[in-house]
Amino acid sequence: MDKTMRVGILVNNFSLLNKITRKIKNSEFNLKHLKNIPNYDHEVDIIVSDKPLENCIIPHTITDDLDILELKIRSVYYNKKNLTIGIDPGGICGVAVLSKNHVLFCKEFDNINQMSKTIQSIDREIGIEQIKIGIGSPSHRNMIEQAINMFEGKILFVDEQRSGSGSHIEAAIRIGSRFGNEKKPSKYLPKEGEIAWIQKQSRRLSKGLITIDKETANNILIGNLSIEEAIKEYKLKLKI
Repeated sequence: MDKTMRVGILVNNFSLLNKITRKIKNSEFNLKHLKNIPNYDHEVDIIVSDKPLENCIIPHTITDDLDILELKIRSVYYNKKNLTIGIDPGGICGVAVLSKNHVLFCKEFDNINQMSKTIQSIDREIGIEQIKIGIGSPSHRNMIEQAINMFEGKILFVDEQRSGSGSHIEAAIRIGSRFGNEKKPSKYLPKEGEIAWIQKQSRRLSKGLITIDKETANNILIGNLSIEEAIKEYKLKLKI
C-alpha cells in the first residue's frame, strides 16, 4: 500500500459518488470522476463502476460492499486473489488481509458479528484461502471461531508468543504472516469475570430485555454458540 493509484470513478448516481469519495480517504488513491470509459489506460490505473463494464481494457471493479472497496481496488490493481486473513482476538480485534505477505487491508473491530460480515463480504467478492486466528485471549478466540464457522476447513491457529508488542493491526499482520496449525488450542475454562462480561453484553445487545444465564454464557465463551444465537433463543422462549 505504498504506490499512488489513479482511480477513475464511473458512476452516474451522485449519492453513490459521494459515498465512494467519503469511503476512499487513503492518500494512496488519486480519485477522478469519469463520464465515460477512457480510451487510454494512461488516464487512470483502475476504474470503479456501479455496473459491469464491457470492452474495457483498463482494470476495473464494481461497487458492492463499500466497506471493503479499498481492498477490492488493491486486489485488482496488484492482481491478488485467494487472500489470507489474520485476526488478533480481543475486546478490540485487529484484522489484516494479506496475499503472499503483501498487506492489502487493515481494520479494527469492536463487534465480532460485524467483523464476521466483513470477512464474508471479502470471501464473496474476492476470495479467501485461509483465516489465521491468534491463540491469545481464548474467550474472544472461541467467539470469533463460532462467528466465522462457515469457514471451517480454512481456519488455522497461530501461536502469538514471541511476537513482540504493538497495535492490534500490527499483531494481526504478524499472525497472518506466520504458519498456522489446524489443531485447535487446548480446552479453555472461562473465568467468572468473563462470564459476567458476556451477561452484561447480552443486556446491552437486547436493550435490557435479557440477561443470559451463566451456563449459556459459558457455552458462548467456549465457542458452542454465538451471543446473537443465545439472545435469539431466549427471545423465542420468552416470546419477546
